This record gives sequence, structure tokens and C-alpha cells, in this order.
Amino acid sequence: MQTEKFALITLVVIVIAALVIFLVAVNTNIFENLFKEKLTISEGDCADVNYIGRYSLNNTIFESSYSFTENKSGGTPLKIFVSFDTNETSPKTGYSSGMIEGFMEGIIGMQEGQTKIIGPIPPEKAYGVNKFSIGSIFTTEYLAFGMNQTVEVINYTSENLSLKWINVEDIGNFTMPQLVINDLNSLNESDMVTYPPPYYIWENSTHIINITDINVTVTSTPTKSTNLSDVVKDVRYGEKQMLIFPGVSTASWNDTMITVECAPSVGENYTFQMEGYDGMINITVHINNITGDIINVTITNDLSPEPTYLDVYKVLTFNRTFTLPRYYYNIPSMYISYFYGEDIEKAGYSLSPLAGESLTYEVTVEKVYKTSQESN
Repeated sequence: MQTEKFALITLVVIVIAALVIFLVAVNTNIFENLFKEKLTISEGDCADVNYIGRYSLNNTIFESSYSFTENKSGGTPLKIFVSFDTNETSPKTGYSSGMIEGFMEGIIGMQEGQTKIIGPIPPEKAYGVNKFSIGSIFTTEYLAFGMNQTVEVINYTSENLSLKWINVEDIGNFTMPQLVINDLNSLNESDMVTYPPPYYIWENSTHIINITDINVTVTSTPTKSTNLSDVVKDVRYGEKQMLIFPGVSTASWNDTMITVECAPSVGENYTFQMEGYDGMINITVHINNITGDIINVTITNDLSPEPTYLDVYKVLTFNRTFTLPRYYYNIPSMYISYFYGEDIEKAGYSLSPLAGESLTYEVTVEKVYKTSQESN
């Protein structure tokens, strides 16, 4: 009996040894994978992760990297750079640090192949506490461009935004904006924006004389009549355009009207600089001729060999009073983040639909890249 037992043990040992030799010969990676240390995520690493995001309140799924969450299949893992600095450049191409703070904190310390529940993540570490909505208040200069206005949201949908200018009584003397938005849905510039009278020629020369629920009436008193600008200044009023030239532009006014007149000499060149994408651009305006109330000029710059020919008005006359709107209706959603996103964020609001929500993530780490070590 003992002999048979010994023989059986010997046979088992021989079979196991043969199997080991076979497996090593076929695929040594099996044993390497069994005994190698699993990589752990640290700040500064990159990782491929799959996830399912749920509202903590009711466990409803709002987002997932999987195509089919019921069996966790399909889709593409999230390529994440584990950093709390959203401006930091990832050491690995295609990886981003664009996930919320609570998610980042939760995956630090996770190992390759591990699955973990992260959360509930509170709103302050998710997409913000205060969701941008009707009643939200912020300050922006992108309604009457160049003029800070405090506005309240009166309507906000996925398609557009409507605002009302508030706290008007707190404004003293101000510089008139160069343009005011009208209908940003229009493809016609004259319908998109309104060009008020060019009171902005004189800084802080405008003040409010009447306020109603729907508009604000202002008046302007010029602060000087000669030497209106030290540089060439572009002025628009309605469909009319004027260039104010240094030393040759004057203003006069009475109780109701203001007149600005430019008297450059034919053949004169005026040079100035403008900031471009790659630095300062040198611009030259040449006076070709003056016919009646029209000045014909040629404009050149040091970046483009092609000149621009332009007719501008020699004289502009406009009212000393103007009415500004208090309501801005139906601003398209495509402009909200571009124009107002930073101002909304400064006021403490979030444009994310997930703002104000506590969130939970089920995360599986598929691959870890120790880029934190490579950078040291």
C-alpha cells in the first residue's frame, strides 16, 4: 500500500514538473505576470482606466467609458494624466488631466487590474457646488464691449441665454462701449451688434441720466476739443467709419449734438502699432485724396504685402444722448462658454450639468505608465 502511495506521489511530481517545463517553454510571460509586482498609480503617472459614473443619490448612470455598461464591454478606456494642475502638460501624448479632483484622489494608489468604487464625491470636489441657472449673477464686459456690467440670468436653456443688466444705479462716469450686442444669431453684422455714438473718444465722459426697467439713457460731455488722440483711432457710428488722426482732429458740441472733424493733409503718412498673434504689427495709413466728406486712404502693414484701400468719413455728427438696453435676449449656447465662461466661473458658478451633484465612480485600472518616475 505504501509503495503504491509513493508511486502515485512520484507520478504527480513528474506530471507537474513536465507541465512547468512545457509552460515555460511555451510562454514564460505567464510566470512573469504571476510573480511581478503590480504597478501602482502615483501623481504624475499616466493610466488607461475604464469607469462607470453614477449619481450618488439614486445610482443612475450619467456617463461611462464602456459602450455596454451591463457587461462592461466595448468602448475606449479613458487616457488620464494624474495631475491636479490642469495646465500641466502630460509626459505621454494623448493623456489629459481633465478629470475632477475627487476622481484623481480616488485613483491614486490603485494598482493595475484593480477595480474600486470611488465616492460619494461631494460637489466641491466634482463639478462645483453652484450650478449656473436662472437667478445667477455675474459681471462681464462682453455685452456692451469694454463696459463692465453686472447681469442676472432671466432665462437659461441648452440653446440660449437671456440676461438683464442690474445694479445700474451704482455706475458713475464711465467710458462708452464701442459696440453692444444685439442678435448674435444673425449672420448680418449690422443686426448682430449696435455701434453707439463714439463717446469712447473721451474716457469717462459718459453718465446715466435716466433708468427704466427696459433701458438706460446716457449723455456725454467731451473732455477736450483738440488733440483727440495720440494715435490713429478707428471710430464707428452706425454704417459710418472714421479714422481720427493725431494732431488734426477736433470736436465741437452744443446742448444736443457733437461733431468730430478730421483734416489730414493729402500725401501724409500716419504710422502706429497693433498687437497681432505673433507680436506687434507696424501699420501705415497713407492719405490718398479727400473728396467732399470722404477721405480715401491706403493701409499697409509689415506682415502683408497687399494694401487695403478704404473710404472713411471726414466729419461725424451724433447726438449727445443715447439709450442702452437692459435686456440681452437669446444669446446662443455656442457663445456662452467662449464669451462668458471665465466671468461665470469667477462669480462662483459652474456651467456643468453635473454641478451640485455628489458622484460615484466604479473604476478599473487597465494599464499604468510610471511617467512620474521617468520625469525624475
